[in-house]
Amino acid sequence: MKKLVVASAREDAGKTTSIIGLGKRMEGKMGYMKPFGDRLYYKKKRLWDYDSVSIARIFNLEEEPEEMSIGFEHSKLMYMYDKKSIVEKVRESFENISNGKDIVFIEGCKDIVYGASVGLDSFSIAKYIDAPMLLIFSGTDENIFDDAIRCKEIAEAKDIKIIGAILNKVKNKEDWEEINSKKLENEGIRILGVIPYIKELATFTAKLVAEQLFAKIIAGEDGMENEIENVFIGAMSVSDAIKNPLFNKPKKLIITSGDRTDMIIASIEDNTSCIVLTNNIVPPSRIIEKADENKIPLLLVPWDTYTTAKRVERIKPWISMKEEKKLRIIEEEFGKIDTLWIDKL
Repeated sequence: MKKLVVASAREDAGKTTSIIGLGKRMEGKMGYMKPFGDRLYYKKKRLWDYDSVSIARIFNLEEEPEEMSIGFEHSKLMYMYDKKSIVEKVRESFENISNGKDIVFIEGCKDIVYGASVGLDSFSIAKYIDAPMLLIFSGTDENIFDDAIRCKEIAEAKDIKIIGAILNKVKNKEDWEEINSKKLENEGIRILGVIPYIKELATFTAKLVAEQLFAKIIAGEDGMENEIENVFIGAMSVSDAIKNPLFNKPKKLIITSGDRTDMIIASIEDNTSCIVLTNNIVPPSRIIEKADENKIPLLLVPWDTYTTAKRVERIKPWISMKEEKKLRIIEEEFGKIDTLWIDKL
């Protein structure tokens, strides 16, 4: 049975995307676990991790998403486990999930330090189960070089084997393939693939916004799968908003107060995907009807516009089994990567 910890130095590097892409290339039975769930998904009074839900559904795994994580909050984990018992729990969970599997992907935390205080950072997990590590890097060239060297130093100090790295969301793919990859390989880090930045994978839906904000849907339920590429804060006058290039972009999310009827109407009429209404203010019924007719979700939240904008900023794209376009793109891009190295795990 093969096992592989997929880790990244920074948040939102593309670990889950990489696991989906590699999993689509694998033959045999696949397993997955994410010991520290850091992207909470609450549904039907059950707490899961978004990435666990995504992988479980896409690959039709036997385990429930809640079985794939040990915990979700530092405070609870500190109370429930000490250093010895957390090691035992990780190993126990891995044994249960790996039973009957040909390969198990273990997704690490959002960055290299997250979870360290409770013994669930990516490097500690790899050490507990004696698994090699695949690193996923993204960001500027400087970030990738710095992150790669630092991760290599930590891995060497902990005696963890790094299989190599996949560079994700790269905007200068040719430079990396022809020049920069050699620099990293000279440092002892093998580059296994370079995935370009793909705009379609950066979108998210109105449904995800509603779930992440625990928002009340007051209109436009038929548009919950609308895609969002841009976010616009409608705190100015409508005349100023219309002059702003971002307001005129398609597939946008508008954040504005529920009493800004002028802004809401202008947004409904201008190719908007979703409108988040702040301050718990419900607009007039005629506006709700207009949003329904245009299949534009109106999501009601209790916070002010600034607080809401900061919460929306933290929402990360999610890939579900229903998003066939995203899955097809991932499969195509990872189909270009040589995966013979997996046979040597």
